[in-house]
Amino acid sequence: MIQLSWMFDASSGPVSDQPFSSDDFINKLFPNGPWDIVIQLIAFVVLILIVFFIGYKPVKKMVAKRKAHIASEIAEAEEAKKVALDAAAKASSVIEDGKKEAASIVEAARAEGEAERAKILSLAEEEAAAKKKQADIDIALAKEKSRQEVRDEIVDVALLASQAVLGREVNEEDGKRLVASFVEDLEEGR
Repeated sequence: MIQLSWMFDASSGPVSDQPFSSDDFINKLFPNGPWDIVIQLIAFVVLILIVFFIGYKPVKKMVAKRKAHIASEIAEAEEAKKVALDAAAKASSVIEDGKKEAASIVEAARAEGEAERAKILSLAEEEAAAKKKQADIDIALAKEKSRQEVRDEIVDVALLASQAVLGREVNEEDGKRLVASFVEDLEEGR
């Protein structure tokens, strides 16, 4: 316990009514003498040096090392970000190129399909026209053949009829003339 005898006496109150003297103050402030202060200051400086060399320098080195590591990590992260952005841009460009190429392929296929369709339609129309023409020719030939057959029938019938009417046999020349005249009359009547 610190003795406060300079201010109070335990039994009666203040010891004296006189103000402090400077020697009393220094003695009261540093009770063991000035050498104690010097020793305490030296101990404090040694303690600070020990803390500096044992604690501060290693901590400072560790902080500097950590700072360098963080800076390198940040630089690597920025580089990786640049690489990722470049890769994303390239991927986007490749995707856009792919879309354009796909669109051009689809357009080329569509154009090729249209050309093939037109070609097939043209061939079908030509084939249909050729078949129609052949059918018209076949019909015309069939008509002509049936007309010829009808003429031959008519000639035979007319010859028989003329023999029956005339009572005599008609020569070929007379028959042909009569038949031709009869056929012409029939064709004009139509």
